[in-house]
Amino acid sequence: MTAPMSLTLFCLAAVVLLPLLASALSVLLGTAARRVMGVITSVTVLGLVTPILIQVTSGQTLELALGGFESPLGITLRADGLSALFLAMTAIVGAVVSCYAAARPAATGKRLVPAAEQRRRSHPADAGIGAEATAHREARSVVHADPSPVWRAGHAGFWPLWLGCWSGLNAVFVSGDLFNTYVGLELVGLTAVALVALGGRDAWPAALRYLFIAVLGSLLFLIGVALIYSVTGTLDIIASGEVIAELAASHDADLAAVVLALCLISLGLALKVALVPLHRWLIPAHSSAPSAVSPLLSALVIKAALFVLLRVWLWVAGPLPELVILAWVLAGMGAVAILVGSVMALRQSRLKPLIAYSTVAQAGYWFLLLPLLLDPETTALEGQTGTTLEDGAVLAGALGGTVALALGHGLAKASLFLAAGHLKDLYGTDEIDELRGAGRAHPMLVMSMGLSAVGLIGLPLSLGFTGKWLLATSAVAAGHYWILVVLVAGTLFSAAYLLKAVAPLLVMSEDDQTALTLPQAQTHPDDRALTGKAQLAPFVLGLLTVLTGFLGAWLTGVLEVGAPW
Repeated sequence: MTAPMSLTLFCLAAVVLLPLLASALSVLLGTAARRVMGVITSVTVLGLVTPILIQVTSGQTLELALGGFESPLGITLRADGLSALFLAMTAIVGAVVSCYAAARPAATGKRLVPAAEQRRRSHPADAGIGAEATAHREARSVVHADPSPVWRAGHAGFWPLWLGCWSGLNAVFVSGDLFNTYVGLELVGLTAVALVALGGRDAWPAALRYLFIAVLGSLLFLIGVALIYSVTGTLDIIASGEVIAELAASHDADLAAVVLALCLISLGLALKVALVPLHRWLIPAHSSAPSAVSPLLSALVIKAALFVLLRVWLWVAGPLPELVILAWVLAGMGAVAILVGSVMALRQSRLKPLIAYSTVAQAGYWFLLLPLLLDPETTALEGQTGTTLEDGAVLAGALGGTVALALGHGLAKASLFLAAGHLKDLYGTDEIDELRGAGRAHPMLVMSMGLSAVGLIGLPLSLGFTGKWLLATSAVAAGHYWILVVLVAGTLFSAAYLLKAVAPLLVMSEDDQTALTLPQAQTHPDDRALTGKAQLAPFVLGLLTVLTGFLGAWLTGVLEVGAPW
């Protein structure tokens, strides 16, 4: 059912257009004004997402044809339960990280400053001695000064890029057709690459590799979309799914093209998600990005590809038996990702690479449900005598568990990366041994990491626990006990590498009872007064990781709105 509420439909368009407009306008503003606009935009987008979530929660799917032109001629925006949940998570994380970036400009990247400008900053007294005297001093010192530019913390390009990326994310979540989904993915990918490059010269190789992966993944996705259009004659997600279902019922020969398209699309999206063994680009990109960028990459950017994967497999492909081999291959890669990512995380000595490998491991959980989608025994269970399962209950549980894991990962990983990046900026290192005992000086930061670890491990009361419980119960109901084994193994590995990351920070003294000493703090003068307040950002996200664990039943109900079963 399409909701007639004009205000909510306005919000549906505004969540895409407002960040894009703010991104364009921020280019014309000064550095301080950009921060103000960024915070205002983030709070506004959070407010715009709220009525969308409320309306979808009430059981209504929102649909808006921009300009009044219906599909296939126009652009259709559509929000169902899946869209609303990802919009909400993105709005929450985006607003918190935006406030953090505004409070700590030094966390937004590094920029090259000419040597003359750097000398003027180093000698502020020169401002009052006149231009002639200043020029004389610079001319006299140029022989002895290093003429090469220097790196300075803080980059004004963060706000246009991040707001543009946010617009692309929202466009992906509410797009009603495959081509505009591709456009949104491209906007997300290109802005994310540029955000990584803000980390300075050391981050440029990682950004270049990320660019190649982003372009290749988008190209594969676009080829797959073209194949689907050649078979179905439409780009609309729901309409193309209906045509493919008719082709499957009649065993049409064009199904071969659809299967090829799904293989290409899945491969392209697996590249963007960094599914093992396609993950090598993610570690340097996420670990070398600025402190305010790493949480956005891990918590939000890769979720766009996951969202499209779920949308294509559930709404476009449907239960095609021809995809069963592909489903098992992707699920196998997911299981391997949990193992490989966890082992590599255990081998790290630095916080940010450890957290990045944790992302590789956690992403593996999101692919375990694919064999359940295509197993005919899954839906047959619901009609057996003596069962209390409703129609679609097993698939709903599997999807609910996967989405809960993804949303919980977004909140927890944003908190972890913010805390680790804050410590790295403050002390100039993220070596775990160098940061031993940091919990004494920064109890809120370490508490944030502990709360995030609870969610990533999947301990009770967290959204991670809710996701694993829903996925495990659906797997057991369908007879896929191997998923239960993978979940248990992944939980143990998660506890091991997160304990390695957090435990040293809680140490109070050395074995001989001598006090631990942290490296010399390097707080940037531009954000020294706000450094303490900025620690609230990871704490808020860590707290939400645990508190949202009570929303499991509500989350499953929201996903039923607009579900394909």
